[in-house]
Amino acid sequence: MSPRFACNPATTLLLLAAGVSALAGCRAAMPREATQPAVPTETNAELVVYISDMPYVTAEAAYRAVHILATGEVFRGDFAALVEKMRSEGLVGKGWNHQADTFVDRAAVGYMVARACKIRTGLNWQLTGLGRYAYRELAYRGIAHPAGELHLISGGEFLGLLARAEEYLHQVGRAPYEKAQLGPEPS
Repeated sequence: MSPRFACNPATTLLLLAAGVSALAGCRAAMPREATQPAVPTETNAELVVYISDMPYVTAEAAYRAVHILATGEVFRGDFAALVEKMRSEGLVGKGWNHQADTFVDRAAVGYMVARACKIRTGLNWQLTGLGRYAYRELAYRGIAHPAGELHLISGGEFLGLLARAEEYLHQVGRAPYEKAQLGPEPS
């Protein structure tokens, strides 16, 4: 090898440090929604309208919606209390550190919804507990659309996924609430 291509140990260490710092910065570079109004905490209907207007779903909106899916109740406390409740119920990962305004990807949503629906099938989902495999299991069951698990999820896509998850819960008899009866068609 010619001397002009040889690296000394200091240069190698510097390049390694630059690579590690670039990788560490990937999480911080994830876009945030800075202009969204506060997430509604009073009713399910307000939350649905809020999510439908979102280009991508934030952690707080997703956590609140999945809490409703799992329990049938609106959580009226702050985001920190919601995170602790969901963590204690196993609906979010123990090591998760989402801020309220960070966007969530399909893997995180898949993890939460699979836990809320008590879906324990799929070999990779059972063995690893990774959200990407939970999302794939939801896609296999027709609850989610097959797509890149590591991409962000839009508000409309998230609401469709929640509607299909709720239908699944009613079909298998695991819904924590009764299905709404619409009554007769108007004439």
